[in-house]
Amino acid sequence: MATKAKPYDVKDFTEPVKEFSKLVKETYLNSIDFSHSISEENKKMFQKQLDYALDAEKEYVSTVKDLFDKLPREEMPFVKMDARAFDDGWIKALEYSKHVIDSLKTMSDNMTDGSHDMAKKNVAKAFSIFDEALDSLKI
Repeated sequence: MATKAKPYDVKDFTEPVKEFSKLVKETYLNSIDFSHSISEENKKMFQKQLDYALDAEKEYVSTVKDLFDKLPREEMPFVKMDARAFDDGWIKALEYSKHVIDSLKTMSDNMTDGSHDMAKKNVAKAFSIFDEALDSLKI
């Protein structure tokens, strides 16, 4: 006697796929968080290097300015003019460098945070589209 085949239920397929999909989504989100933490550490190291470079530049300017201040001005009239260059030129150049470094820090903050948020939103959207596709099979 011929046996009747069991009727196929779409839930038999969609439910395990949805569970697997949740696992894959969590893995993606965890890997995004992990890569973001690495980016944050790299950003912190880069910012420390920028701060170190700025501090070294400030120390250099201060040392050279102190040297010019100690030179005898009566015997070397050019010293007075050159010492003013520190106040007018190099100090302003240092301020400009600080503004550039602050801008770089802000850009790197925005870039890492923005890319992290965008990646998470993309994963969430992709998996919601996948879930909708699976739900449409039930009809």
